[in-house]
Amino acid sequence: MIKKLEVLTNIAVIATSLVVCTVLIKRYLIPSKTQAAITSSTSGSAPSLAPHQSSIVPGTRVSLPSIDWSKSDHTILLALSTTCHFCSESAPFYQKLAQAKRADVRLVAVFPQSIQDGSAYLQKLGVAVDEVAQSPLSAVGVSATPTLILVGTDGAIVDSWVGKLPANVAEEVTSRVSK
Repeated sequence: MIKKLEVLTNIAVIATSLVVCTVLIKRYLIPSKTQAAITSSTSGSAPSLAPHQSSIVPGTRVSLPSIDWSKSDHTILLALSTTCHFCSESAPFYQKLAQAKRADVRLVAVFPQSIQDGSAYLQKLGVAVDEVAQSPLSAVGVSATPTLILVGTDGAIVDSWVGKLPANVAEEVTSRVSK
């Protein structure tokens, strides 16, 4: 009887270990469909998104009452979450973007979390932005983080990029707003 109990316990431990390993591998080593569907859109072309993502349409107006779009020629809206590991992994790009942007371009981070939590997160990552806002991301048409949205002075979307950007797309974004 004790031998059977030991065998069953060992089987249960092995099964549980396999389930935990599978979840961890899927979560951290295999990119999700959302992040694999990185948008590398250019002006005039529609973003290429996974079917479950909402499309961010150029020309659509972004409604964030706390943001005055007319303060600069362009605003880069960084839609981030403090719980998004792709956002954290993209920090070196955001640091470079903040340093390279022209004076007439603002960098605004929007979080679903509080402004205080968002500011602390950016400080921890070493990312300097001009303003931090709090809003449900769906209110700005964002369904995945990180998302970068280039907005004009009238609050209309000029372009957008979704996900952790590959180097060539990150360079494209930087060149569009750099000195």
